[in-house]
Amino acid sequence: MQTITIDVGGSKALFTLHLSGHTEQYKIPTGEIFNIDELNKQLAALERDYQLKDHQVAIAVPGLVQHQRVVACKSLPGLNGLSAATLNTQGQLKLIINDIDAGMQAMSDAKYACELLVMCGTGIGMSIAFNGKTFTGATGVAGELGQCRVMTDAGEFTLEQLASGESIRSRNITSAADLYLAGTSLGMGLAWAVNLFNPNRIWLAGGMMNSAPYYKGCLDGLKQMALSAPLSALQINRVDDMETLVCRGLKAILAREGDAESASWQDDLTT
Repeated sequence: MQTITIDVGGSKALFTLHLSGHTEQYKIPTGEIFNIDELNKQLAALERDYQLKDHQVAIAVPGLVQHQRVVACKSLPGLNGLSAATLNTQGQLKLIINDIDAGMQAMSDAKYACELLVMCGTGIGMSIAFNGKTFTGATGVAGELGQCRVMTDAGEFTLEQLASGESIRSRNITSAADLYLAGTSLGMGLAWAVNLFNPNRIWLAGGMMNSAPYYKGCLDGLKQMALSAPLSALQINRVDDMETLVCRGLKAILAREGDAESASWQDDLTT
């Protein structure tokens, strides 16, 4: 089955076409002005160029998704309301999902009791997997690590305001010392998650993990603030191929589910 997997990020979108015998990839810029109409235009162009009709489409976005509908996307507000009713495709839309939950499906393994994927790019998010199965909570929005609030000497802030890529850019943070400090804030958030979930593995992804002082601050903050018992058996891994992580996860979901309805798979996540 030919497929198109689409990872729509805050600054770029990656379209991966899995065709008969080969794979093609295309990147386009996004940003705050990117919207549903632009997504439809790009998808239509690819379907026309490759003469695709009988194919599957899976989409991941950096926002809250409930019942196959984007309900809140801070970095790409033009995607709010994206659903089967608003997406124009010649193929069959199989899935709309949060990008971190999709990425988790490329990394998780059923033999591990608990795994966490933490992504720090424009924003901060987390996905949780139990025995390889993603847990999204009662209404599908679990893992909003970036919205946890922190008291500092300067006042109360969310973790995203202290450690996200958007915050670091807006505050023009460039020195190694300040990047390290921002990383320790994320490490503190990871320590909360480790103490709560006692995971076997944590996967770290996102553009901020390419900053050496930020990454070191993250690891130091985690090791200093988490309890020793859950830390003792914890594996911490950085995702090597971050650019294709989400599309690989989308492809894994489609491959595993086969012809099953993606809505049924999404319902299963919350049970």
